[in-house]
Amino acid sequence: MTNDRSVLERQIERVEVRPFTLERFHRRRSRKQRNRRVGTAVVALALAAAGIGGLVLTFSSGLVPASDPRSPFLGTWVSTDGDGSTQTMTIGASGNGAVEILVHDDLASVCSGAPSTMTGTGRLAGAMELVIPSAVLTCDDGSEPEALSGPPLEEQLQNLTFVHDPGTDALTDTLGLVWAREGAENPAPTMSGRMWPQSSLEELREAQRLADAGDDRFTWQVDAELAAGAYAGEAEIVARFFEEELGWEGFRGGVGGDGGEFFEGVLATWEGVFVRCAPGRTNPLYPNDPEGRGCAPTIDEFRYETVKIKVAQLVRGGPSGIWVVARWEMLPPSDEPMTYREESFTQRQIEQVAPPTDAEATALLQAFLRARIEGEGAQEFLSYPADGEFPLLYATTSGASYERSEFELVEGPVWPTGRMEFKVRLFADGGETVVEQPFVLDRAAGGSLGLSYYSLTEFPVATTENGEPVPVPYEFLDGEVTFDAAPPWDHSFAGFHFSPTMTTLLLDTNDERLVVLADPRPIETGCVKGPTPRDAEALARRIRSDQDLEATEPIAVRIAGSEALQMDVVAATSGNLCDEVGVPEVVAGGTATGLEPGQRMRLYLLDYPGGSARILAIAIIATEARFERLMEAAAPIVESFQFHTE
Repeated sequence: MTNDRSVLERQIERVEVRPFTLERFHRRRSRKQRNRRVGTAVVALALAAAGIGGLVLTFSSGLVPASDPRSPFLGTWVSTDGDGSTQTMTIGASGNGAVEILVHDDLASVCSGAPSTMTGTGRLAGAMELVIPSAVLTCDDGSEPEALSGPPLEEQLQNLTFVHDPGTDALTDTLGLVWAREGAENPAPTMSGRMWPQSSLEELREAQRLADAGDDRFTWQVDAELAAGAYAGEAEIVARFFEEELGWEGFRGGVGGDGGEFFEGVLATWEGVFVRCAPGRTNPLYPNDPEGRGCAPTIDEFRYETVKIKVAQLVRGGPSGIWVVARWEMLPPSDEPMTYREESFTQRQIEQVAPPTDAEATALLQAFLRARIEGEGAQEFLSYPADGEFPLLYATTSGASYERSEFELVEGPVWPTGRMEFKVRLFADGGETVVEQPFVLDRAAGGSLGLSYYSLTEFPVATTENGEPVPVPYEFLDGEVTFDAAPPWDHSFAGFHFSPTMTTLLLDTNDERLVVLADPRPIETGCVKGPTPRDAEALARRIRSDQDLEATEPIAVRIAGSEALQMDVVAATSGNLCDEVGVPEVVAGGTATGLEPGQRMRLYLLDYPGGSARILAIAIIATEARFERLMEAAAPIVESFQFHTE
């Protein structure tokens, strides 16, 4: 069983992992259609290199009563390692509630291809976890096992954990391998193939050496665009793997989720889910979709052969490092119908959904719009937002009721989800006021149809009234602070959703942002966060004294009726860089308040008595060339601030 930890794994442990969602898939797809190079958003779980475990067992699994909590783990289990070898594991009961494992791997990479045997004793940690504190692995030919990368092997085998899934009667270990009970009628998914086109670390190193020397047998594995974060689904390493290794004539990528994290000059990884397209057939359910019409299912009317692959740089990172398919997995079918409202569907075969008929779509939209004109019941047709709250549901901004409506198809049905995007228009004031909004219609599990206030083609989602975006209300500090921002301003997931004391709005790029901070702290020598100052004036003095920054003299202004200080800040020419963000920070806030060369910050500081914070900061950041434009765009947001303290 594989347990090698690469440099890459340790690099990406600090990176946040987010589940793949259908909304992110459609955003990625629409960007890809406009620009075939798509940046990744999801960080792939760390790759476990070639392996350790497996086993043919020679001891009894041990008989215990069915009521014994160890009983679900006992017996013989099989799996396929990341290097393609077969593993067999016997788990038996021993005295004092302990459990023993014996694992045989018929081709262990850590033993240079010789078989290996691993033993260990452990105990249950809860009802569904078995922990082996110190497993011991030996090579059957008498050689010493050697980890291909990462810490020593004995260290990697510490606290090896198996989790039992009662629903599938399968075990998943801490290395990501899935073990099926021997003889199971529907075995659990296992890793299905070894690394490609090289099969060992030694081969990889030699291939890298030859690629550096210009050998065209290996230079094709060098992909500078992929190393820079380009969409990996179109990389040559991926295309050649499916054609040469799996024999697929056609495939589609990014169906169930794709993503990776790319680090300049270090190792990188990317993971994606792909489906096989039936050769020479048109997809009858999606004849008009550019992605789906040439990708008919290969199993039945709805299901596809599905593979999850991981490509990685394992020898050298950066634009000159070679790429390999580090591991790949054939995903199994499921007895449950697939719903594209699931948070993640990258652990099972992909299925396409029958798109709504024109009659179904028309009936649902007409009923939804009729309810909005009548002033009640529209929420019943909505899947998202679940509470039915979105701008101007039953009336215009002036309170005028809607009088008539219309809708048009913008995109779809979109393969494989069957989603269709519509633009709806509601008219009031005798047609003088027009509210326009996007809605996506899709089919949930069980076949029911629902609408979501969302867009497949535009981001962020915007409601317009007579062509002007309608501001979106935002709350901060549990509603103590409110403000409005109209699209294309949109919240940043990194700031708005994951920090209770910071929210970040972005305009066109990450370089154009508005940040709100509660109790901002100054940055002291060595990029250490200093204590919260007693008031806004003290913080302004501290910022002006920071030798890494150049700040103007504060001037008095008013925000939401409260006195505030306004100052402009840029990075000093000789300013020191903070390790966390790679640029000088103005106040503690990570990348949100870091200033790149050529950027300027308009900073507002105000005391916040009576609230849950002592000081509030509002920072508006852009390049010098676009600073005035951004200030103009941010002015309505700053003017909309309100404080709701007792």
